[in-house]
Amino acid sequence: ENIMEEKDMQEKSKKPIYTVIYNKDDRLWHITKSGAKRVIAKRVTKVEAMEKVKELCENNDMNFVVRKKDGKFQKK
Repeated sequence: ENIMEEKDMQEKSKKPIYTVIYNKDDRLWHITKSGAKRVIAKRVTKVEAMEKVKELCENNDMNFVVRKKDGKFQKK
């Protein structure tokens, strides 16, 4: 279900999007880009991850989505 929402957002914007998601294995917030296999950045706190993803979005004219620790989408 969540994957479909992400794909819908990407199709609407026609641009790749960044996703901020918590990784339970290394206990870090990961920033990924749709279509990419690697993690762009890792941050200890969600606040730091949000700052980084906003910076990336401004530089690359892209959007982002944020997931909560449980993997569900966070409302803006």
